Amino acid sequence: MNIKDAIMYALKNLAKRSLRSWLTIVGMVIGVIAIVVILSISEGFNKDINDQLAAFGADQMFIYPSSDLLGSFSGSGSFSQTSGKLYDEDVEDIRSIPGVKEVARSVYGRASISFKDKNITAFVLGADREMFDMYGDYIETESGRIYKDGERNVIYFAADAATDYFGKDEVKVGNIVQVNEKNFRVVGVQKRIGTSLSSQDDSSIYVSFEDGRDLFSGQLLDDEVGLIMVQVDEGFTADEIKETIERKLAANHHVRLDEKDFSVVTSEQINEVVGSVLFSIQIVLAAVTLIASLVGAIGIANTMFMNVLERIKEIGVLKAVGATRIQILTLFLVESAIIGFAGGLIGLLLGMGVLELLQQLFDVPVFLRLRIIAFVFIFSVGTGVLAGFLPAWRAAKMDPVDALKF
Repeated sequence: MNIKDAIMYALKNLAKRSLRSWLTIVGMVIGVIAIVVILSISEGFNKDINDQLAAFGADQMFIYPSSDLLGSFSGSGSFSQTSGKLYDEDVEDIRSIPGVKEVARSVYGRASISFKDKNITAFVLGADREMFDMYGDYIETESGRIYKDGERNVIYFAADAATDYFGKDEVKVGNIVQVNEKNFRVVGVQKRIGTSLSSQDDSSIYVSFEDGRDLFSGQLLDDEVGLIMVQVDEGFTADEIKETIERKLAANHHVRLDEKDFSVVTSEQINEVVGSVLFSIQIVLAAVTLIASLVGAIGIANTMFMNVLERIKEIGVLKAVGATRIQILTLFLVESAIIGFAGGLIGLLLGMGVLELLQQLFDVPVFLRLRIIAFVFIFSVGTGVLAGFLPAWRAAKMDPVDALKF
């Protein structure tokens, strides 16, 4: 008996018990759909986030007036209460460091914004023009332009802020809006980024750093800076520039490096933290999919046990005409493997349909890797074989005389 004979024999027996076979396959299909959808969405978010982080490049870093920003974000430690402030002096000292290509300052907060007859409170970022040069691949202009250095009382809207904040009244280039009761002219509207990490960036409103400092003067010291962004020049590494910045700022703030009241965070550090978080999420999701797939495995095992009980006499006949234990074992394992394969194939096709709907209707990032497809078939067939092994082994061990008497 060759494998082709075993497959034909298995298909014939499954066809005889079609209702039970299809119900068993449905159990496997549910598990496979869960695997395809959850893993593909997880991969989609992972790819989407990594693509966005790559836009910032390995040559950029951020300086915050907080001593343990990444430790708090990653959950690796409790948030330190040691927080300080950044100043214009810090910016000038950083700008003077060899290897620093660009430096941009920013301040931020919530402000009252009025347009036509509507008034809202929204997040406003006051930033140097250099910030847009540093992130030119990430922030693109849909209409108008970005404000120039030294330009005052002008404002730049992100896409969602322009279209959603004021209902039917969409903000356009040339409009006048009031920010904390001061008139600002709209000079540009940003192109929508539309990624999983960009909701804040798509809803931001930008003014020049000087205007931002005026708007939030009640919350800041005269020369205070909320955040400093740094771009490293070619030929230098972010790590070596980071060490120099930390020494300079520690000297400015009269603190030791192990007691610093600021954080210098590189793009690579952010990638590592985000990657760690994503990996933890993927582990949890993988566990959920495995639990869901147990339903299919239990169904296959139950079906195969029933098949063995119903076909005891048939097993006796096969053994009486010379079938070996291995051949009997193979017959039943092929049968359970076919159930697993059918469930994997149907589940994969339905899962792809679900992914398409999620992508079209809800704009969910998905990425169906080839390795997920390979895993689906290995998993479904493997689950079928493992679930069917005990019943198959039980059938193979039957005494032919006892089986024929059944």
